Amino acid sequence: LKDFSNAKGAPAWSPSPRRAMVKSLFNWPKTFNWYSFALYRYKVYDVVWKVSTTAVIGANIYLGVAVVQTWNASVHRTWQHYARKERERAELMEFIRQAREKGTLPPSKVQGFE
Repeated sequence: LKDFSNAKGAPAWSPSPRRAMVKSLFNWPKTFNWYSFALYRYKVYDVVWKVSTTAVIGANIYLGVAVVQTWNASVHRTWQHYARKERERAELMEFIRQAREKGTLPPSKVQGFE
């Protein structure tokens, strides 16, 4: 009889390490712990959900504060413009009144206007 063993003494019909690796690649879905995988997957989903909701809530708060600050700055700028305009108008009316009292400016055609 002819000896069909390889150099290491294993019979020629035994699976090689490469064949065993290929077989284990195709066999992993049967031996994999899917319950544990599902638990870890849901833990990851929970973390992703918490991070996402925190980011959305934080962005909404940030945008809300930015809108309020912008609105406040706009109202303040409008008030400053109005106050300056009224101050200049009052100064101009005072100059006109003084000029009319000195006689350098003729009396107004509009009566009873201040």
